[in-house]
Amino acid sequence: MIQTKTSQDIAKFIVDTWRGTIYDEKTGKGLLRNIMIREGFSSKEIMCILVLNGYKDYDYQELIKNFPQIKTIVININTVNTNVVLGRENRIIFGDGYITDKLGDYTFKISPNSFYQVNPVQTEKIYNLAIEKANLKKDDIACDLYCGIGTIGIFASEFVKKVYGIEVVDTAIENAKENAKINNVQNTEFILGDVEKAFDELIKKNIKPNVIFVDPPRKGLDNKTVENLLDIKAERVIYVSCNPATLARDLQKLEKIYDIKEITPIDNFCYSAHVECVAVLNLI
Repeated sequence: MIQTKTSQDIAKFIVDTWRGTIYDEKTGKGLLRNIMIREGFSSKEIMCILVLNGYKDYDYQELIKNFPQIKTIVININTVNTNVVLGRENRIIFGDGYITDKLGDYTFKISPNSFYQVNPVQTEKIYNLAIEKANLKKDDIACDLYCGIGTIGIFASEFVKKVYGIEVVDTAIENAKENAKINNVQNTEFILGDVEKAFDELIKKNIKPNVIFVDPPRKGLDNKTVENLLDIKAERVIYVSCNPATLARDLQKLEKIYDIKEITPIDNFCYSAHVECVAVLNLI
């Protein structure tokens, strides 16, 4: 219900075009598995990603004719019997394979596999709240775990000395580095790797941030990252969560050394039972 009318119209058009070749999860047969439509709220640019069970050429001319605001079309190949939406292989068949959007004062480049919040209006509020509650200072070293395309880290960059971002998706890290350049942000370093391992390596290099932002997937924090957060004893941790259940689980572990000052729910997923939360933790 939070999808725009344009994105729904595009999805209906694609389904009508591919009717008869829709993928069946029970049999594993069929071609069109999923449609992902990303729409820049500010830029109005649209990316269409067709997730196929194997590659097939697609004549996109009618789609572009009917929806000229589409900037790029990508075929994502996912032949694995899984509930994971996107495979790792992307083939750009129209445009340059990405869109841009603006959050606050910053412009962000978004690729197919890169994480980007579904509700840009509320996302800006989430990030502004996270930055405000972090009480950032010019000599702070900040870490942005699960950084995606660098959104929170870039938002924080103007208030701190240095930001380290960590993300496991390679295209997201590429986007993050490009986004830093696009926005002329020079005090960020984005690292490709599992947070569980890469954060550990960062600590071993004697880089110890005093402010840490975490914005994990729905499964929450892994045990090693929780251990690192307990060991490093950062002054402030801002936990952005899309799953209150795993947030509660992780906060219970972090309460050993952190005082949970406040938790603010944000209606990021309108018309659904889900909320985004921003939790503020201070070292005891």
